[in-house]
Amino acid sequence: MDKSPADRWLEEAIRTHGDNLLRLCFLYLHDRMLAEDTVQETFLRAYRAYGRFRGDSSEKTWLTRIAVNVCKSALRREQPLPLSDPPEGSYEASFRDDTVLQAVFALPNKLREVVLLYYFQELSTPEIAKMLHLPRNVITARLSRARTRLKTDLKGWYFDEPAETASE
Repeated sequence: MDKSPADRWLEEAIRTHGDNLLRLCFLYLHDRMLAEDTVQETFLRAYRAYGRFRGDSSEKTWLTRIAVNVCKSALRREQPLPLSDPPEGSYEASFRDDTVLQAVFALPNKLREVVLLYYFQELSTPEIAKMLHLPRNVITARLSRARTRLKTDLKGWYFDEPAETASE
């Protein structure tokens, strides 16, 4: 029996975008099992909406937007959990020192969201603006505020940036 175009698309989308969406959902939710459930829900929603995808954005941007919405819904339902083990083989699992991740997690939601989408999902500011239904300058300002805050929070952590001592 031949597969429908939607079935073929879903298989390819899972193969192409599944790992990135799992990383994103894990970063949002801090829980591996909840992230896995969220990715499944993301693909289920995308599959159901397959015929309505107009191509106004890239497939990656469309799927990421769905995943972000599903993560936000999950956060409203669930109490945030402490950081659990990241998905095996993921970018986060390669961190021996999770200082940067913890600093990103400590950002307010609006700043954390744009950092995750820009740096971890590698979306452009126009893509993020379209995805979040915000003007591009708002995204740029949020990224700037997040960078400033992270630079302050991580001062002394990065080897080129000496930590201030009590005598200074």
